[in-house]
Amino acid sequence: MPASFEEVTNEILRGLLELNPAYARYIGLHEFDGELPSVSRTTLEAASAWAKEELANLNAFNQADLTEQQRMDAALMAHNLEAIPFNFYEMRDWEDNPLYYSNNLAVVNYLARSYAPLPERLEGLARHHRQVPGYLDEARANLKPPFARPVLEVALTVFGGELRFRQGDVAVTIQKAELSEAARQEYTEANQQAIEAIQGFLAYLKEQAGNVHNEFAIGREKYQKLLLRGDMVALPVEEVLAAGERDLERNFAEFEEVARQIDPKATPDEVRDRFKNDHPSAGELIPSTEKLLEEIRAFLVEKDLITIPGETRPIVANTPPANRWSFASMSTPGAFEKAKEAYYYITLPEPDWPPEKQEEWLTAYSYTTMEDISIHEVYPGHFIHFLHVQQAPSRVTKTLRGSTAHSEGWAHYCEQMMLEAGYGDGKPEVKLAQLDAALKRDCRYIAAIKMHTQGMTVDEATHLFMKYAHMAELPARAEALRGTWQPGYLAYTLGKLMFLKLREDLRRKQGDAFNLKAFHDACVGNGVPPVPLLRQKLLGESESAPL
Repeated sequence: MPASFEEVTNEILRGLLELNPAYARYIGLHEFDGELPSVSRTTLEAASAWAKEELANLNAFNQADLTEQQRMDAALMAHNLEAIPFNFYEMRDWEDNPLYYSNNLAVVNYLARSYAPLPERLEGLARHHRQVPGYLDEARANLKPPFARPVLEVALTVFGGELRFRQGDVAVTIQKAELSEAARQEYTEANQQAIEAIQGFLAYLKEQAGNVHNEFAIGREKYQKLLLRGDMVALPVEEVLAAGERDLERNFAEFEEVARQIDPKATPDEVRDRFKNDHPSAGELIPSTEKLLEEIRAFLVEKDLITIPGETRPIVANTPPANRWSFASMSTPGAFEKAKEAYYYITLPEPDWPPEKQEEWLTAYSYTTMEDISIHEVYPGHFIHFLHVQQAPSRVTKTLRGSTAHSEGWAHYCEQMMLEAGYGDGKPEVKLAQLDAALKRDCRYIAAIKMHTQGMTVDEATHLFMKYAHMAELPARAEALRGTWQPGYLAYTLGKLMFLKLREDLRRKQGDAFNLKAFHDACVGNGVPPVPLLRQKLLGESESAPL
């Protein structure tokens, strides 16, 4: 007897989660606590074969026999399955990029989320730690140096952060927890095993520092496939690029006009810097952000722009060591997570930095910039999105993420949408901060495509950020270098453009019946599918729409 759609769905979801137990833990499935996957070449190759088999099983169903939700679920599962052989055979990060192996090492949620008593969480963490040496041995066997210079630099930062987290927070938590002495010793020894394995891996990475390269472009053909496999964008690369260039031109012209409104005698850079230097102190940054979040939330409620599920607030906290390459980020509970702690991480300056370096770091957290960042990360961006994911209409849409352009594009769309709705009372300095962030994302979009498909150099990409995003040379080069190893960092603007186009087309179709709140609820209420899949559900269109 042929398997039912539900049986095939359960088989695929179980297989996908077994391949990525760190993600399973993140979404709240703690039966995966303590598990690290095998990442040997043989295992990864077998996973690709499995994905192809399950894709064939999925495609055997007659679409006419499925409900509308099942058809969306099938498309989302197929999208996730297709990515596995693509990543293994074509992108090959498992050979070229040490960062491929970093996500499975992350252990912060064992400590940060109270989904079970602490001793139980520490027991799972110890099981996890005991597998780290074998896991990193498999990683080293796969990797083929030399690596691209920026990849190696970021990898050293990330793995160094994982090491410090275990040496600091994990070790302290084990010592302070209410445990038997036997358990304390066992967990300490397991933690030390992981520490020594990560130290060895870091030593291996440092050995590669004298043998790096700057060849990074993946080429037009692979980039076209990346757009399709990542975000279901089937438009020609050149058409995608042209849409980003138009957005850059619009935002650049508007930025200069807003700056002139503020002070016609100053240059746009001088106007922007005036506001960047107006920021909280390191000690005031977290409490001032907590107050700001309540103000943004109140605006959302007043304008009734989106449903806010429940009264849960995010905890504003300093960024953990392994993620301190990020200025700000949101860590939300997954769809199946019982513990509801959500963390809005802000990276405070290191206390041992000299005062001038701390001051320079804090310019990234000016009062107006924090409004834009908080809209993106919290209200109504990532935090609200993932509260809605907990209520998504099926197990598939609750479980699977299908698109970075959806998650980051939604949050970036919110930055613009909130000002359209009246946030900031028309103050030009608030608009300037929003445009400043948009220009940086536009430059990422263009640099990513041109560096990987048209031969743009890192120097040329650096100049792009300096000219159009008004960035100093050092951070501009850092942004350009990020694009060499993260060709998908166009996702912010790509997703924003797709959401704006979907809103425009849905408004045109529905006329007076169009409701902005209902549209926003639909954007976040169906999980994180590629936007073309959401478009198909809301508009009935299956082809890629122009941007």
